[in-house]
Amino acid sequence: MKMCFQKLDCRWLLVLIGLFFNVPSISPIYAATYDRVVAKVNNDVITLVTLEDRAEAYLNQNRSSANLEEKELTKNKLMMTVLDIMVTERLQVQEAKKLGMTVSDETIEKAMDDIYKNNNITRESFNQMLESEGSDLDSYKEIVRDQILVSKIIKMRLRSGSAVKESSMRKFYINNKKKYWVPEKIVVRHILLLKESGLTKVQIQLIKKKAESIYQQIQTGEEFDKLAKKYSEDVSAHSGGLLGVISRGAMMPIFEEAAFNLKVGEVSKVVETVNGFHIIKCDNKIPGHSKKYKTVRSEIEEIMLKEKRESEFNKWSNDLKEKSFVEISLFEDKKHIRNVRPNNKKNRVKDSKAQLTVNSEVKLSKNKLIEKTLNKYKKLYEDGKITKKIFLKKKRRLLERL
Repeated sequence: MKMCFQKLDCRWLLVLIGLFFNVPSISPIYAATYDRVVAKVNNDVITLVTLEDRAEAYLNQNRSSANLEEKELTKNKLMMTVLDIMVTERLQVQEAKKLGMTVSDETIEKAMDDIYKNNNITRESFNQMLESEGSDLDSYKEIVRDQILVSKIIKMRLRSGSAVKESSMRKFYINNKKKYWVPEKIVVRHILLLKESGLTKVQIQLIKKKAESIYQQIQTGEEFDKLAKKYSEDVSAHSGGLLGVISRGAMMPIFEEAAFNLKVGEVSKVVETVNGFHIIKCDNKIPGHSKKYKTVRSEIEEIMLKEKRESEFNKWSNDLKEKSFVEISLFEDKKHIRNVRPNNKKNRVKDSKAQLTVNSEVKLSKNKLIEKTLNKYKKLYEDGKITKKIFLKKKRRLLERL
């Protein structure tokens, strides 16, 4: 199903469910010799091929994200990250079914119609794509059904009790006032005499002397805006040199330092920059201030709601794991079995260790036998002695025995 997950546009699904259909198709990042079970979630299983498909989609979705540093993201870390997401999703689907949640066939058909439409593909072409990937429409619909179930139960769990108290928002505002600080701004004018490239030192000195002469005229009472209109070589000359309101960081450091050190009505001496020679006047100053609470209240509420929902989601996910049987067997040297029984931590640890000790040798020989048998069927399929349908059927039955 790799092609379907990586090419198809299913953005109508919740981002939280973690399936990404709109990334470009690429060759598999991890080649597997054979498929096997990498996790058991109560009575459900997750296979290696399914995990690799999701890992590719996850990697491509987050390739340009600041949250994903590819240099530090090892194969094992990526696989475990995605596997944890998949385990959480399986538990959520199981919980939704326990609560009696269902997804009607009409909803599934509507979702499929959206997929066909958004990807400009016919139902027949979609079926052919699935068959080429060794799957079928019914299996795909079950994936869509599960994802809709996940979105439904997440909405239900996060909808209740998520309101943020007014007092909490005000406290957040007080503790984070720096985030809502508006820096000082100034209203300035300037007269600019351009310093073009290729000029000799003598020519530059002449331009500087002219600027100093203009400055002296201002000091003797000449109006700044009139002199700007007469002498300034900047586009602002027609408006008396008015640059408008500027914030720190908007202008060249030398110009900015001189401008912000001026008092209202004060004019600077000649300031030289790479552009030329400036005479700057401060028309007004707008003091720095904190935004009022009422203007940022909705922003604070959104931030706190997001944090609260994330916290609630993580707690709920951890609770699901704590009361479930989860067995991770992705790496042979890093097997982890957790058989959790609520309210009895001592028994949980004891039972988990006992199960691992008793079953390890039996499981190892069983896995080797299944691997050998699976490779035999794979060879028969590659040699054309059995059909793809028979091979997939045999593979599925073998995996169910793990």
